[in-house]
Amino acid sequence: MKPRSIRARLLRWLLPLLALILGASSVLDYHRAIAPVEAAYDAALANAAFAVSAHLRSGAGAIHLDLSEQSVSLLRADMIDRVFFHVISPTGETLSGDPDLKGPQFPVGATFFDGTFRGQQVRGVAYPVATPVGVSVVLVAETTGKRAKARRELITSRIVQDLAVVIFAVLAVWFAVGGVFRPLELIAGQVRARSPADLKPLPERDSPREVLPLIEALNRLFGRIGATQDSQRRFIENAAHQLRTPLAGLKGQVELAVKETRARGMASEALAQRLDRIAEATARATHLANQLLTLSRSDRSSHDTASRKLLQLADLVGAAVSAQIDRAIAREQDLGAETRPVTLVAVEWELRELLSNLIDNAIRYTPCGGHITVRCGPDGEGAYLEVEDSGPGIAKEERERVFERFYRVACAPSGGTGLGLAIVHDIASLYEASVEILDPRKGSGTTVRVRFPAAVRSASTSAAAGT
Repeated sequence: MKPRSIRARLLRWLLPLLALILGASSVLDYHRAIAPVEAAYDAALANAAFAVSAHLRSGAGAIHLDLSEQSVSLLRADMIDRVFFHVISPTGETLSGDPDLKGPQFPVGATFFDGTFRGQQVRGVAYPVATPVGVSVVLVAETTGKRAKARRELITSRIVQDLAVVIFAVLAVWFAVGGVFRPLELIAGQVRARSPADLKPLPERDSPREVLPLIEALNRLFGRIGATQDSQRRFIENAAHQLRTPLAGLKGQVELAVKETRARGMASEALAQRLDRIAEATARATHLANQLLTLSRSDRSSHDTASRKLLQLADLVGAAVSAQIDRAIAREQDLGAETRPVTLVAVEWELRELLSNLIDNAIRYTPCGGHITVRCGPDGEGAYLEVEDSGPGIAKEERERVFERFYRVACAPSGGTGLGLAIVHDIASLYEASVEILDPRKGSGTTVRVRFPAAVRSASTSAAAGT
């Protein structure tokens, strides 16, 4: 399930509140805005009633309305609404207008009313007029088209305005949250860009106060992980150092016993074979101790950085091949090198260990009579180092797993520890180099290629220029 973002959570809480607040505000604003409009229309009705009342005339004990047809046409003229009027004498008789228009019977001052006239909603006013013969009533009413139109326009304008406010608020929250959490994104980017071995504390300077607890917690976690790793390294180093000396002594004593036994004929061939197996097991244990020590040293990604210097990779390849040539000859293997000049800035022992483990791995897996070729040279702006053998090869589905510690393929010969390629991978990672397992150029076997980045070689070029 994909986690919801903080932006989404904030909007989920804010939008209902915004809608409630804006809805209440819209209702209040609507009533405040429509009241003057209604008052203006009512004032116009009252003025019309007052204008009609000005035409009332009294005489001879009676009252009549002196209103011309032109004045009536002008009164009823309206582009949207229909206008009706009714003038009632003090005796209740219709003096003029629409006799079926009814209103309040005894209005006090201008009295407004709402009703239905001839199937239409109307708004009207009843205006009493005092005359010598009594009180006449002038009724003027109109349909509510203008008023409904004004209401619709007000509601539409409020909805548009409120939607604009909501959209602006959502955008403001969206971008504000992005700006507020920008420091967290920077911290995430710094952690993401780090290698697993980089446990330096995150910088706390110039960080927002709210982010400091997270940075402090991460730094404490990095510190605990670093302390745990240091403890593990020290344990492995101490164990390896403690094992190397007695194993070396045991190996020497076993080899001496085998030689003396066979030279003097003091024991049977079965005893000599047992001693050979003891010598072989001692050699494996010594090799494992040495690899554990190398693995522990290669885990420390920063302690040898200052010791890096300009190195000729071809010279290191030649030395590594020479060191392993006797083993290859003993197994009737053709071990050789094809090198082109290339320089790197690196720690010498790290590259020596990388080469040694690659060649050792190839010798172990290549059958008698096979061939092993070590190559190096420039690779674009970077450099490459590869070891090709004619062994059984590594299945494609296992090519990622062979870099795991203590993992061994099904066809692995006896005597290995499963740490050789893990050491190669760890040392290569110190230089941000990639390690690939490829098919050989021809025939069967395996090619392990290490590609060093341009930065390592460009640094070597500038160092060479400085010397």
